[in-house]
Amino acid sequence: MRTTLNLDDSLIEALLLRLPGVTKTEAIERALRAFLADDAAARLRAIAGHLDIEDVSPGMRASDRRP
Repeated sequence: MRTTLNLDDSLIEALLLRLPGVTKTEAIERALRAFLADDAAARLRAIAGHLDIEDVSPGMRASDRRP
């Protein structure tokens, strides 16, 4: 997707310094992926221990053993 953005030059320069040999587009895409991965992990940590999960594996195993 082609998009025009007004980005802080110093932020882009700092990002490019950390990713030598990478284009601006690649650097921004990597930064977005990293942010989204970190955010997803943080969301999972936030709900850890708050979900009730029923273990249905014994029933599934029993149904697999039937002829």
